[in-house]
Amino acid sequence: MPKVFLSHSRRDADLAASVARELRRLGVEAFDVFEHVASGEGWRRTVKAAIRRAEGFVLVVGVPEVAASSWTGYELGMAEALGKPILILLSHNRTASELPIEMSELPVLSFDPKRPEHAAREIADRFFAAA
Repeated sequence: MPKVFLSHSRRDADLAASVARELRRLGVEAFDVFEHVASGEGWRRTVKAAIRRAEGFVLVVGVPEVAASSWTGYELGMAEALGKPILILLSHNRTASELPIEMSELPVLSFDPKRPEHAAREIADRFFAAA
């Protein structure tokens, strides 16, 4: 089963959970650390292992200023260091210009939070269409 790591802030947890549900319906394992690890319980080790196992990394952004948080930055840096394909999933009521400058060259997919199935299909197609 293909695997995707979903990075997001707690403020975007519901949004990420809806995308994860739709990915799972498509046969993609969506790892969301908030679903798998209690706060403080081997968090860093679990994140590293999950990103290593993932074939793709998705940063879910409903509130752009949250994209600059230390944890999402850590996770994004880990994915980049491991050479993982990265996609920023950006709520359609935001623009890429609102993201931190270090994310300016990363691929961005604008999506409607009320239609997570469309975002999940696009993620699956981008990461796993050739598989």
